[in-house]
Amino acid sequence: MIIFYLIMLLAFFPVAGFLLARESSNKAFVFSFSFMVLGLALFGFISKFSILGSVHEQMLSDKLKDAVYENTKLQDKYFDDFSLSIEDDKKILWLEEIILFAINNNSLITAEQLVEFAEPIFKDADLQIRFYALYSILRDKKFPDFAFSSINTSFTIPKTCNFVSIRFTAFIKNGPAVPIAQQLYKDSSTLNILLTNADALIPGFDLASALINDEDILLNGLVNCQNSMSFSSSIFPKKISTNKALFSAKISEKDWFVNSQ
Repeated sequence: MIIFYLIMLLAFFPVAGFLLARESSNKAFVFSFSFMVLGLALFGFISKFSILGSVHEQMLSDKLKDAVYENTKLQDKYFDDFSLSIEDDKKILWLEEIILFAINNNSLITAEQLVEFAEPIFKDADLQIRFYALYSILRDKKFPDFAFSSINTSFTIPKTCNFVSIRFTAFIKNGPAVPIAQQLYKDSSTLNILLTNADALIPGFDLASALINDEDILLNGLVNCQNSMSFSSSIFPKKISTNKALFSAKISEKDWFVNSQ
């Protein structure tokens, strides 16, 4: 910024010399025109409406497009420039847009690098869900076979149960206590449900994430009945044929166990 002020000062010297010379004519016009030019330069580069930021943003955008179209990694300098040029309140939106742009153009190498860079920036709790949503979009693009992972579950309600509701929850065996899928039904006519990635409590921590990491899945069922009675069941879904992302489970009446009240 100091350099810019010096350039402005040097640019004014010829104008000042012209205005101070006795034989010069049209001094008023020259002064007015020079004042307007220098004033607009100052306004354009140091005011809150500075175009300098937009120029840097355009340069970042152009470099990103080059990397995306070639499906290559960005240089480290790009991320240094990004951190310096993009205002903090714009970083999240910028990253969301450029990550989706890379994914939509099948530039998975660039997209993975951007996601890795973005993770610590999405550090606030309310931003992490947005980050994992981006992560899951990238993952589904990279592993399309798991994008539609599901557990098709059929069941029979115990005859002694006056049905109130039924809930199925899928977990990673010996994994976190957070479910990777969960559904609740209160319709007694429902005898079949389909758990999918969309039933995850946390985007990205779902059936696909478990299957990609070759984890075993445990399916827990809970039937709530009238008079505070309930039944539980735990089974391991079975893979359907050769499709590695589709599973099935069948719970008969004898698979339910009465919970102690």
